[in-house]
Amino acid sequence: MLLKYMQKRDWLTAALCALLILLQVFLDLRIPEYMTVITEAITNHEPVSVIERYGLEMILCAVLSILVSLGASLMAAITSVSFCRSLRENIFNNVSRFSPEDVGKFSVDSLITRSSNDVSQVQNFYAQALQILVKAPIMTVWALAKMVGAEWEWTAVTASCVLIMVCITAFIIRITKRKYRLIPKITDKINHSALEHLTGIRVVRAYNAEAFQEEKFEEASLEMMDTSIYIWRRSSLIFPLSSATSNFVTLAIYWLGITMIASSGNIDHNVVLFSDMIVFSSYAIQILMAFSDLARFIQFSNRAAASSERVTEVIEYTPTILDGEFDGNTDVEGAVEFEHVSFTYPGYSAEALHDISFRVEKGKTLAVIGATGSGKTTLVNLILRMYDATFGTVRVDDVNVRDYKQAALRSKLGLVPQNYHIFTGTVEQNVNYGSTESERTIEDVRTAIAIAQAKEFVDDLPDQEQFAITEGGSNLSGGQKQRLSVARALCKNAEICVLDDPFSALDFATDKRLREALNSQNKSSTKILVTQRVGTVMDADDIIVLDEGRMIGHGKHDELMENCPLYRELAISQMAEGTI
Repeated sequence: MLLKYMQKRDWLTAALCALLILLQVFLDLRIPEYMTVITEAITNHEPVSVIERYGLEMILCAVLSILVSLGASLMAAITSVSFCRSLRENIFNNVSRFSPEDVGKFSVDSLITRSSNDVSQVQNFYAQALQILVKAPIMTVWALAKMVGAEWEWTAVTASCVLIMVCITAFIIRITKRKYRLIPKITDKINHSALEHLTGIRVVRAYNAEAFQEEKFEEASLEMMDTSIYIWRRSSLIFPLSSATSNFVTLAIYWLGITMIASSGNIDHNVVLFSDMIVFSSYAIQILMAFSDLARFIQFSNRAAASSERVTEVIEYTPTILDGEFDGNTDVEGAVEFEHVSFTYPGYSAEALHDISFRVEKGKTLAVIGATGSGKTTLVNLILRMYDATFGTVRVDDVNVRDYKQAALRSKLGLVPQNYHIFTGTVEQNVNYGSTESERTIEDVRTAIAIAQAKEFVDDLPDQEQFAITEGGSNLSGGQKQRLSVARALCKNAEICVLDDPFSALDFATDKRLREALNSQNKSSTKILVTQRVGTVMDADDIIVLDEGRMIGHGKHDELMENCPLYRELAISQMAEGTI
């Protein structure tokens, strides 16, 4: 399933590996032939120098075999590593196109497992497969050809032992196959439990829930342990079985050979028979080793097959949100329009948005306000085309968002998400972020930081804009991270700036200063502001009031105070709390 993702260089290194293995097989099978030649030389009373030369050639073959084997292993490792690097790139590139719905179908934990553990399983399998699948059949056929004409008793013993080993190995592989396929799914559970615990560690500690989380992790861990024990208790029989079979074959061949020698009175014939016995036992061991390698290969292929299917499933998955044809060049700039838009989340029957219509022009500010769960973030996600509207049309610059190439659509948008995210790196890298970062200077970064009211704390940081932010912004406060997230959107200087509850972690004084700076210094951008604070939206050019996915108010602040009971109720309650 995955071979089609091998690059040209991978095929070349794989071909070189196969040639090296072929040479190794030739050298390995050449060594027993020297035993025959040396025996014949001794029988024919040839000079010692001749026998020594044959011995040196035999040693040279052995050394070359080791060197060629190392080369083949290196080529196999290079091929498998390079191939799996391509797989990881394909996974990452396709996952980057996933919508939230697509991610939900797999889950974050499973996607992490598939791009790491499953790809590693495939990598280990391919490194072995390159060697075993080439070496074992050639070794077997070649050795059998060398064994033609030998005593039938030796052949019968070897064939019987091979047959027994194959039957037992096939039985073990069959009973462990289902368990091998469970391993990746159990790994998903373990990763999910660990990720949930680490991301929610503060809540876990606050509620003294360590024991509860440990119990959940232990359940998945025990399942993995039981499954692994089941597999290895049975699979562990293969290796001692192979060793015992090899020893038995050697002893049986020697016993039969000694019996034949004892019953023969011809000394010259006995010398030849002894030589044949040594050579035949060497070939028999080579055949048994080849079958042992094949058994190990088939055993590992069960888990690798499950991992391969999971990797292929991600790479070949077609995202629900697909590119249109439009490249984004329009005569209109900064306009956003919803025309009778309704939306239902996949798997749900209730509408998250119902019959929403509005239009905002360039440079204007549209505020969206409503209680928690009213559909504000859903509306934003439709503009960003994280989801497609179930009914109706969403337009940006008078073009249906479905018609845009996704990169072209999002190049027009600057976003401050509700769950702001800070990346590992410097302050500058977090603010000047995205595909157009090379077009902006450090002065653009500082201007965005100043508008976002982040200059004061950035100036106090060691190294200022070059301050190193740790994973998830753990060395910054919530308000600092939120202001950097606002600065990131402003630094992009996009046509449309979408701010989803951007001031929730800010005090009211900072909130006010930031809004005033946005209105005075960012006039050219269209702003769509999502919030629950009436004080934040009072100066907006247009306000939409949402309640349970329905637009129950539309207008300016004064109009809504008169005509929209819910808006008036929110305003009065926040005035009473002193938050306006």
